[in-house]
Amino acid sequence: MNESLRQQAARGFLVVFSLKIAGTVVARVSQLILPLFLLPSDFGILALAFFFSGLLAMIADLGISADLVRRKDRLEEAFDTALVLRIVLAVILVGVSAVIGWAASLAYQDPRVALPVVILSLGLVFQALSMVPRVISTRNLDFIRATLPDSLGKFAAAALTIGLAVVGFAYWSGVYGAVIGAFVGMTLQIVSSAWRPRFRFRRDLAREIVGFGKFVTFAVLANFVAHSVDSLIVGAILGISPLGFYVVAYSWGVYFTSNLSSVLSPLTYPVLSRVSDDPSRLKRAFAENMRYFGYIAACLSTGVATFAPMFVRSFYGPEWAPVIDPMRILPVTGLLLGYAAIMADALTAVGRSRTVFIINWIEVGIVLVLLPLGTVYGGLIGASVATSIGASFVAISLARLCSRRIRMAYSDWFDVLSRPAIAAATALLVGTMWTILVPPSVWALLVGLTLFIGVYIGVLQTSTRGRFLADLRELLRLAVQ
Repeated sequence: MNESLRQQAARGFLVVFSLKIAGTVVARVSQLILPLFLLPSDFGILALAFFFSGLLAMIADLGISADLVRRKDRLEEAFDTALVLRIVLAVILVGVSAVIGWAASLAYQDPRVALPVVILSLGLVFQALSMVPRVISTRNLDFIRATLPDSLGKFAAAALTIGLAVVGFAYWSGVYGAVIGAFVGMTLQIVSSAWRPRFRFRRDLAREIVGFGKFVTFAVLANFVAHSVDSLIVGAILGISPLGFYVVAYSWGVYFTSNLSSVLSPLTYPVLSRVSDDPSRLKRAFAENMRYFGYIAACLSTGVATFAPMFVRSFYGPEWAPVIDPMRILPVTGLLLGYAAIMADALTAVGRSRTVFIINWIEVGIVLVLLPLGTVYGGLIGASVATSIGASFVAISLARLCSRRIRMAYSDWFDVLSRPAIAAATALLVGTMWTILVPPSVWALLVGLTLFIGVYIGVLQTSTRGRFLADLRELLRLAVQ
C-alpha cells in the first residue's frame, strides 16, 4: 500500500481496534455475569432465536453492501436503489419470521422460542435504514463514523441485557437488549451522516447490485449456517439445557477469537479492493492483515484452551463443568475461522466471490454430516470436534486459493503463521503447568494469565527478532501521524 492508504488503514485499525477492545471487554463482562442470573435453558432459547433472526439478516443483505463499497459509477442512484431494496426485503422478512418462529416452537417443543424470533427480526428494518450511511463512511475509510454508532449500539444492548437479567427478565433480557441496541446504532448512524435518502429505484441498477451480491450473500449465508447450525443440531439432539452449555463454551472458545477478524474486516475488504489491480500491493496488504490477526488471535485462542478449567471452576462452580471440554476444543475453530474470514475478504475483493461461496457451502455439507454423528456419539465434545473439522476444511481450501490468486508462496505462509504458533505453544506449556500445580481461584487465574501473556510476548518478540513490537509501533505511528 502507498503511504497515504497505509496511514488511513492504520488509523482505521486503531479506531476499530480500540472500539473492539471496548466491545470485547463489555461482551466478556456480560458473559461473566449472565450465567449467574440466567439458566442454561435461557441461553438455549436465545441461541435458537438468534440463529433464525441472524439467518433472516443474511438474506436481507443480499450482498448489497459489498457491491456499494466496490462500485465506481452511478453512486447516488445506487445508494437510493439499495435503500429501497433493503427496506422492502426487511418488511417481507419480518412477516416471514412469524412463520419461522411458529415452526421452530413446534420443532423444539418449546413455545418460548416463537415470539423472540419475531421481536428480533424487527432489527432488520433498523439495519436497512443504517446501511447506506455506513457504506459511505467505509468507502471514505472514515472508520470512526462507520463503526462508532454500531459499537455504541452494542454497548447499549449489553448494558440493557445485563440490567434486565439482574431484575429477572430471563431470556427476554437478551431479546430486548438486542433490538434496542440495533435501534440506537441505526439512530446514531443516520444522525452522524450528511447523506439523506431519496427513494429512487432503478431496475437496471438493482439487477447489477443483486447480480454481484448474490454470490457474496450465498457465501455469507453458508458461512453463517456452517458456524451456527450447530445450535440447531445440538439443541435437537441433546435438548435446550445442554445447548445452553454449548453456547457458553462457543462464546468463549470461538467468538472470543474469531470475532477479532471483525476488527480487520471493515478495513480488509475496502483496502484490498483499492489495491486489487496491483498484485504486489495486494499481496503485501493481505500478508499484513494475516500477520496482525495472528499476533493477537494465537494468544487469545491458546489462552482460552489453557485456562478453561480454572476459569469455569473459579467463576461458576461444578454445575457448569460441562462447559470445560468444549471450551478446550473450540478455540481451534475460532482461530481457523478468523484466518478464513480474512482470506475470504481478499478473494471477494479480487472478484472470486463465487469460489468463496462454493467452499462455504461445501463446509455446510461437511458440518451437516459430521455434526449430528459427533453429537449423538460424543455429546458436546463430539459436536466441538465436528465443528473444528469443518473450520479446518474451509481454512485450508481458502489458503490454497490465496496461494494461487494472491501468489502467497510457502515461505510467505511460514512467515505469517509460524512465529505466533511457536509463541503460543511455549505459552501453552507454561500455562498448563500453572493450572496443574496451582488450585483454581480467581487470583490464581489472573496471575496465570499474566504469566501466560508475558511468555507469549517474550517468545514472539524473540522469534520475530524484534519485528512484533516494531510492527505495533509502526502501526501506532501511522495511525496518529
